[in-house]
This record gives sequence, C-alpha cells and structure tokens, in this order.
Amino acid sequence: MSDAADRLLSGDAWHDFCDRLKAAGDTILGDDFPEGARERTEGFRYLTRLLSYSMQMEIECGDPAFPQLCHFEQPHNQWGGPNPDNGYLRAAIHPDHAYRVWGTLAGVRQIILSLHQGDMQLGQFGVYSEQTLSDWKLGPNDELELFISKEKPAHATNWMPLHEDARIFSARIYVSDWEHDATPILHIERIGAEGVAPPPLEPATLAAALERSVNWVEKSAAFWNNYTGSAWARATPNKTAPAGPAPGGADHILYGNCCWELAEDEALVVSCEAPEAEYYNFCIHTLGSLESGDFANRQVSLSDRQLHVDDDGCVRIVLSARDPGVPNWIDNEGRARGMLVYRFVWATSNPKPDGRVVKVDQVRDLMPDGHPKVDENERRRRLSARREQFWNRSL
Repeated sequence: MSDAADRLLSGDAWHDFCDRLKAAGDTILGDDFPEGARERTEGFRYLTRLLSYSMQMEIECGDPAFPQLCHFEQPHNQWGGPNPDNGYLRAAIHPDHAYRVWGTLAGVRQIILSLHQGDMQLGQFGVYSEQTLSDWKLGPNDELELFISKEKPAHATNWMPLHEDARIFSARIYVSDWEHDATPILHIERIGAEGVAPPPLEPATLAAALERSVNWVEKSAAFWNNYTGSAWARATPNKTAPAGPAPGGADHILYGNCCWELAEDEALVVSCEAPEAEYYNFCIHTLGSLESGDFANRQVSLSDRQLHVDDDGCVRIVLSARDPGVPNWIDNEGRARGMLVYRFVWATSNPKPDGRVVKVDQVRDLMPDGHPKVDENERRRRLSARREQFWNRSL
C-alpha cells in the first residue's frame, strides 16, 4: 500500500486537511484582509464557498477517466470575479484520454468551450483550443457533437486538439437576455468508457483529492485578496479606467474597472457610449474575495440586454446604496468600497466610461429628457423577475 493510502487510512491526511483549512481561516483575521464586521463575516463565508467548489471539483468530479461537469460561479460558490451573465461548467480531463462532448444548443446566444491548464491563482495560465458557436457544424436541431483528443478522429465533424498540458475542459455560456437566452445541457464522456461505472474510490485517490482541494482554497483566498488589494492601491477612487485584455483571460474580452469609495448618500454616475460589441455588461466585484455580489437577488449587474440606452447612444449607470429610481441602477449592496467592472466582448469599439460622484438626490437632475423613472413597485417587480430568471437558467 502506498504512503498516500496509509496516510488516508490512518487519518493523517484528513487531519492535515483540517489543520490547513483552519490555518486558511486564520488568514481572514490578518491585517491585509478587510477587517470590518461585515467583511470578516463574509470572509469566513467566502472560505466555505471556496471549499464547497474545491471539494466538488477535486473529490466528486476530479477523475479525468470518468469526467463530470461541475457547475461553478453560482452565487454560493463564486470566486475570481464571475460574470453574472455567464453560466460556467468544467470537468477534469487528461491528455492520455480522448473525450466526446454533446448537447443541444438551440436558443443559445453564445458559448465558449476551452481547454485550460488550470487556474490563475495556482499560476496556471494556459488556455488552449478555445472554440465558439461559429466553429462548429451543428445537427438539424442544433445538436453539437465534439471530440477532444490529440489526433482528430476520422469520423469527427467537430474536433478540439487536446494539448499536453490541458487539465480542465470548461464551458462558458453567455446569457445576456436572462429571460429568453437558452442554457444548454451538456455532457462529456471519455471515449471507451461508455456505459462503464467508475471504480470504487481508492484511499490514495481521496488523499490526493483532499490535498488538491485544500491547496486550491489556500491559494485562492490569498491570491484574490492580494489581487483586489493591489488593484485598490493602484487606483484613484471613483476614477474610471479604460478597458483592455486581462492576463489569463480570454483574448476577445476587454475588462475595465473603477474602484469606488462612496458614502451612503452618494452615487457614482458612469456615462459611456454604448460599445459596438456582441455583448457587454457592468458589474460590481467585492474587495478581498473578488465576488460579484448577490447577483441572483440584487441588481448588482446589468447586461447589454438589460441596460437602458438613451437617445444619444449613451449608457448612464448609477452605482449607489440607495435606489435612485433609474433603470440602470447598480446596487453596491451598501458597500463603502468596491470595484465596478465592465466587460466588452467581441467588441469593435472601446469607449472609455466617464464617472462622477454626486448625491443620490441629484441623480435625476443629471439624466436627459425622456430617461425613464423606476418607482418602488416597479423595482420590486424587476427584482422578482430577475430572481426567477436566474434560477430558471441555472437548473
């Protein structure tokens, strides 16, 4: 029996896992982490979210010989600044195997399938064989069948070359119209494992998965806190920055941000020419964890399909704790500080947003004639619909 198996069966691997998780919790108490009561409470919750994801991915879905697609970047297991207008799936893969992916893409606005080395918080930046809808030949009912392998199978219509360093297969599904855009059910299977059940879990396999899981939690908690802290240190509060590509991100996405610092009665009004893009959005991210707020229940983000564009072609967004009664309100969840992030995807223009801080009560005076008003009843109706639409798409 291997040393890893012995450590699992003796309980040593589990004790080490728990000790390292306890130490990760102690880092939340450090001076470099946000220290308010709310921030510390959310910091400990953040660890549970990281753990929830890492245990599912590494323990339940970590065998590349029997891959399973794992949902992540939901409100309850988010990290790394997820886009609320994306559905995220991933599965473990290995270049020693070949895979078949299939599903029906009817009604899907856009989807990106990628092969990754790993996650940037682990120092694994490689992105390989990225493909989108326009790269595939679909069946008569928009069925997709895609093969992932080192060599293209003779019978394959759609194929992604499997890079030697690829360890993750991921799907990013764009849902900019939450009510109407479809979210597909996808499947992945190792070729040769059709109809074969996974073998019983071996002790060494679980020991390795526990190690990967807690390492991912440790690295993620430290990395994203440092990432947001460094961004805040470089920024001038309430000053917008131009959008550009991000290291480790997709080439077709331009990211911009504005670190805000606002009192409860203040608002950041951001004006931006609507970009010429297949898709764009504005969203908040939190300091410390780079989460995207409670995007199922609060209007912390708005997509191009949700935003109101004024007659002059300008999008006017209001970020504040109090509702200013405008359609493009982004709720900062009562946070005095945070990051407003904007994404321009498949864009042929790159307008720079302009921001200014005013009192919430002055917001209406800055809006052009004809800019809609949203009263309390209408806001509640919109938020109720938002909640239903999100959970409908995430089933």
